[in-house]
Amino acid sequence: MDVFGIHAKPSHANTLHSKRFNSNHTFGTAANIPAEHQSYILAQELNADVRFVDISAVFRLPAGLTKRDLMETWSVGYRLMCRFHAYYVWHYAEQFDLVMRLDEDCSLISVTFDPIESLCAAGGQFAAAAFVSESHDLTNQTLAPWATRYAATVFPRTRTARAYNQVFPYTNLYVTRTAFWRQPEVQRFLYATISERDFICLRWGDLPVLGVALNMFATPDRVYRIPHISYRHASHNLTLAPAGWHGL
Repeated sequence: MDVFGIHAKPSHANTLHSKRFNSNHTFGTAANIPAEHQSYILAQELNADVRFVDISAVFRLPAGLTKRDLMETWSVGYRLMCRFHAYYVWHYAEQFDLVMRLDEDCSLISVTFDPIESLCAAGGQFAAAAFVSESHDLTNQTLAPWATRYAATVFPRTRTARAYNQVFPYTNLYVTRTAFWRQPEVQRFLYATISERDFICLRWGDLPVLGVALNMFATPDRVYRIPHISYRHASHNLTLAPAGWHGL
């Protein structure tokens, strides 16, 4: 079973860096890695299987949008990173069975069980270290009604209320089956979402978008929290332990 790992940098990403650790695991980084740094990485003995993939084609503002169209102070790089992880990552990782993501601002402290092996053993589709609500007001004001309308067209009498239920995966650490995200109905939803002008202009994040997709299309008992894991999320100055979140 092939595993693709994403180590994500939140801005200015234009290169996908992946490494095959053994016969069935590959590690990747979405980051702006200068050519001289790529050469240095490739020269290291342990990095014989590293490869770099240029993702600059999808890491730019949509035609017709300029920085003047963007609301709030979020950087262009951050907005494009959210879009990449909401949709394009599933195309770059399509040849892999599993994807694991750990963001650059996260430090793994301890884990009792291998998250990848746990997901496979449980027959799961997706597992995150935590499930949270969306805290960005502008997203809640605009993505929520859009997602609810979309859900109503797909499921006229079911699942609409739960689509934007504020139970979303904390997407800086997760493991998932790529096949779930490659399903035509999931791809149509993700593409429709990132194609909305508001995605970039209003800074919709990948957290609620992936959460809505899971709420609409995943089998509920195949989505769960990664057990017995502890890590620090530096950007929010938080540590996640098995008992829950703690401020540092």
